[in-house]
Amino acid sequence: MRFIEEIRNAVARESADSVSDGWLFTDFAGRDSFTRSLLHLPPAAVATRRWIYLVLKNGSAVKIVHTIEPHVLDTLPADEVYTYASREELLSVLRRFSGQTFAAQCDANIPVISTIDGGFMQLLGQAGIAAVSAAPLIQRCRGLLSDAAVASHERAAALLYKIVSETWRFISERYAAKRELTEGDVASFILERFLAYALTTDHAPIVAFGVHTADPHYEVPASGGAAAREGDVIQLDLWAKERIADDGAGNRTADAAVYADISWVGIYGTHVPAHIAQPFETLCRARDSVKERLERAAAENSTVTGSELDALARSVLSGGGFAPYIKHRTGHGIDGRCHGSGVNLDSVEFPDTRRILPGSCFSVEPGLYFADFGMRTELNIYITQEGFPVISGMKYGARTIEALPSFPQRELLLAKDFPNENHQ
Repeated sequence: MRFIEEIRNAVARESADSVSDGWLFTDFAGRDSFTRSLLHLPPAAVATRRWIYLVLKNGSAVKIVHTIEPHVLDTLPADEVYTYASREELLSVLRRFSGQTFAAQCDANIPVISTIDGGFMQLLGQAGIAAVSAAPLIQRCRGLLSDAAVASHERAAALLYKIVSETWRFISERYAAKRELTEGDVASFILERFLAYALTTDHAPIVAFGVHTADPHYEVPASGGAAAREGDVIQLDLWAKERIADDGAGNRTADAAVYADISWVGIYGTHVPAHIAQPFETLCRARDSVKERLERAAAENSTVTGSELDALARSVLSGGGFAPYIKHRTGHGIDGRCHGSGVNLDSVEFPDTRRILPGSCFSVEPGLYFADFGMRTELNIYITQEGFPVISGMKYGARTIEALPSFPQRELLLAKDFPNENHQ
């Protein structure tokens, strides 16, 4: 069971840097799908009572299960097994670990991995057990990409850049022909390209025109949305992963696929107004400052946290006079989920003090949002095993990327410009 070894290794690595005595997993009546997925538990398994699984820092494991469901954790190894039939019996078993501290899926700053229920947290307190965040452990097991996972991510990123190029050609052709173009037209085109390239996604792309770009999470309505008007800012934000990928052990599964997530911005017109060009240039500097800081950390053999990188990008935006127009963090972790379990670039909303480690993968997407328009530029970065940052997409998509006006994006796309026809 490779995932069990990953959990044990994560506990051993992080216990050396913390007060944790191990990692505690629990679920009641199948409510915590995240914890169940960490342990690769079968989704169809009957579990109407609480179970607890402990992985101790010495590598041993303990199961605590109800007497009417003693087999609920049979897929997991254990050195000790305890059963209970009442709340008092459960409390008595837990008190065997009184005075110890366990990492658990609880985190005041990162709700995406905080799935343990409050009632059980109270029970732990009654048993004399302290709980700390398992966020660093989760990052090691879920948020660090293997070589095979990086390859899947790179392939997805290359295809997304190809789709951006094809989408802007579609937009440019409509502009040249003076045919109506709606947000829905563009969103449908992108989804058709996902289908053509065997990509899957958990949500339709964000396609916003004009004032709708001021809404970071705008959704195209069923009616088709706005029609593009001369001079409109156009925001494209698309994320997807392969339908199936190689896991590095000779297996091709949907679970092995890793997302990519990119955003590009353009103008439905022939030129870029100054009041749009200035904030976009500042966004690009904020985005690029993150990679520069990561490169410096690699050269110095030092570490940097997600919170520090977000604060850096914010300082660039604030230095340009745009502090009031920042609405979201700089980036999020990426793995098999678009918003993954790894480190986020966030110092304000969900402050993430986890370190950027080899295998980390995340978006870098600073944005600015005004009353009448908004913009964000987004790329993905992963960290090599040697500690160096790499912008995703070039490994398999060099020809496509070379057809774009700049990479990373430093020029706003214009509807009058057709991407190079030799991008295929």
